[in-house]
Amino acid sequence: MALLEHLKMMADYHQWAHARLLQYVEALSKEEYHQPCGLYFTSVHGTYNHMLVGDSLWYGRFVNERVDLPGLDHELCSSRESLVAALTVQTNKWVDYVEQLTKERLEENLTYHSMVGEQYSLPKGELLAHVFNHGTHHRGQVSSIVTQLGYPCPEMDVVYFMLVNRKV
Repeated sequence: MALLEHLKMMADYHQWAHARLLQYVEALSKEEYHQPCGLYFTSVHGTYNHMLVGDSLWYGRFVNERVDLPGLDHELCSSRESLVAALTVQTNKWVDYVEQLTKERLEENLTYHSMVGEQYSLPKGELLAHVFNHGTHHRGQVSSIVTQLGYPCPEMDVVYFMLVNRKV
């Protein structure tokens, strides 16, 4: 599979996995959802907010829209409902963005500035892989907390996505 096709699949997977896990997160009480649980971004809510911050920052970099946020832990959405809606919109944007890419554009460098102002330049394809991997990393953290709280979690491995979406 070529890189472009792989990234299109990963954008679809990113959207699918978020939606799938968020269905299970709905079972958490408001207290469980917001309670400190040893995650780097404190709680399930804090971790999902961070995922939205990360996706928003990176998307802005890709489409050349400035996104000013005070930090990676900035709360973009205070309610679960608004956060779910915002994540859904953001994952849809990634799917649309990757769908219109060409192989040549994937190979172009994206020059961006980190949160502390340092400039970097890397191929767009590699940075997109980072974006989707970042989501996988934090969904794994959330699913761990959900199961520790005694709730079930969905299978979210890429292979399950491929099997569910296999066009035979």
